[in-house]
Amino acid sequence: MFKVFAFLKRNARLTHDEYRAGHIGYHSGHSRRMKGMRGYCVNVWANRDLKQALGPLHDRIVRGAPADFLDQWDGFPCVHFDSAATWLASSEPEKTRAMTGGLAVDPDRLPDDGPWLFDAVEGTNGQFRSNHVRLEEHVILPVERTEMKQTKLVQFFRRNPALSDDAFRAGVVTRHGPLAARMKGLNGYIANFRDRDIDAAINGFYPPDDWRFTIEGRATRQAFCNQWDGASELWFDSLEAFVAARTDPAIAPELDALEQHLFEAVWLVEVDESVIVMPNRNPAPEFYYR
Repeated sequence: MFKVFAFLKRNARLTHDEYRAGHIGYHSGHSRRMKGMRGYCVNVWANRDLKQALGPLHDRIVRGAPADFLDQWDGFPCVHFDSAATWLASSEPEKTRAMTGGLAVDPDRLPDDGPWLFDAVEGTNGQFRSNHVRLEEHVILPVERTEMKQTKLVQFFRRNPALSDDAFRAGVVTRHGPLAARMKGLNGYIANFRDRDIDAAINGFYPPDDWRFTIEGRATRQAFCNQWDGASELWFDSLEAFVAARTDPAIAPELDALEQHLFEAVWLVEVDESVIVMPNRNPAPEFYYR
């Protein structure tokens, strides 16, 4: 599975909530038709003050968070494709619109809102800034989505430099993941590691003259990626359910100690998740399916 997070900053003319409406209400309706797409969720950071909402638990489980982290992006779509090749071919048009002559390529299929919705790069004729990151995914606990808005938390983390990268990843997958998956009320848990190649998600996807390949673009992406090595996605019915699970004396001390050992920095972001295309990791059907 080829998985990409695309961190996007809103256009300065928009408020955070206006960006949310524009991305989910219009933009995603077009981008959901990318060829070969196997999953598409849009995550927008929630308006709630998470530090205040978590109370004393916040300072116990959060440390080293970049002070301006939420100033660097407003949302990140998460997309799934079968392979890198499928991802690179995803912009090819498909016949998905029924018209007078039968099924045809939609002449309006590409959204024209990018420069107005996202942080535009001046002088580039419509290019916008983004940090596309390829993720290595480990489904620790398959997600069970209820027919209500769930609380989704993204736990960003940076490796303890005393650990090798291989030892760190093994520790997260074989020790931290299974332990965290025991939290009561957890509806899903996915651990993700950032690809070591910061260009893995954009090589061949954007043209060589795109802003993302300029000196400024590469430096921006590298600085953003240097802040974190991975991010785990957690789903609960409510934030209160998470607090109760994370303070459970049967698991909390061991989880605290393990996170001190594995992570140099670790912090949480609450996001509002809109499932545009339900992630499907099963073999792709032969017919058009979303």
